[in-house]
Amino acid sequence: MNTKRWILKLLAVILSAAPVVAQAQVPVRVSYIPILDVAPLFVGIEKGFFKEQGLDVTAMPSSGGAAGIPGLMGGAYDVIFGNVVSTYLAQSQGFNLRVIAAGTKLTNDGEITTGLVARTSDQLKSGKDLEGKTVAVNTRNGVIWLFARSWIAKTGGDPAKVRFREVGFPQMTDALRAKQVDAAFNVDPFFSAAIAGDEFEMIGQPYPEVQPGVEVGQWVMTEEFYENHPEIVRKYTSAFREATAWYNANRNTPEVRNIISGYTKMKPELLEKMDLQELPTYIDPTAQQATADLMLESGMLKSRLDVNPIISPEATQ
Repeated sequence: MNTKRWILKLLAVILSAAPVVAQAQVPVRVSYIPILDVAPLFVGIEKGFFKEQGLDVTAMPSSGGAAGIPGLMGGAYDVIFGNVVSTYLAQSQGFNLRVIAAGTKLTNDGEITTGLVARTSDQLKSGKDLEGKTVAVNTRNGVIWLFARSWIAKTGGDPAKVRFREVGFPQMTDALRAKQVDAAFNVDPFFSAAIAGDEFEMIGQPYPEVQPGVEVGQWVMTEEFYENHPEIVRKYTSAFREATAWYNANRNTPEVRNIISGYTKMKPELLEKMDLQELPTYIDPTAQQATADLMLESGMLKSRLDVNPIISPEATQ
């Protein structure tokens, strides 16, 4: 009996010392734009929130939602950071998409994080002043493009008399400095860095001036992926929400600034001068419907689009 008990104890020790085989991580390919708004994605990667859910997330850069959607539909990505305009324009054209998480919300309160920037010496002040000029936007037919045109019209100009040039957010300030464009609708961290000195100035805030409370960015996948992989969606959105909460609680710390510097390539000392904005945890469908209605008014949509069926329940609660 003693021998049997000893063998059992020895077997227990051997089993406890055996290496644990790690569960295979599920790959998820995510397209992003290198701006402040996507910080939770990189927080989730670097802090291990996705890995805790069994997901191996690979981040892949893109110029904007209008460029990311073709890759999403073609199977190059599983999730993309897009914008309300590109998403709902694609939906109206027959693509089946699903919004799974909030990205960006702009208000008239707090820190100014986006705006139209021009050379101070040019003294441009309104949409009327931009007629005959060239304005940089990250992509055509995207949210930046729509709100730039709407702001120009709202402030006395004719958008049809303004040239729009596609320029990546990180390159907009250099394009202004080289006089390749006359104004640029930029976002943080590049916007705040541009207006920090005397060379450039903000001439307008298209987002809050056209639609207060506008929700600009969002995270999107295909309806097919959403329906066929509910467990991956649940794990991804759970980890992403955890990452967003962590970012909001720690957004003005050196650790977060280093994370943002890593994917934007902006020097940490420049980021130190910024009060990093809080990012939304949930989507407000009413705000997104207002943007879809603006698209209709602007002629981007042929008929009114109801956004509610496109936004997943997980993104609103």
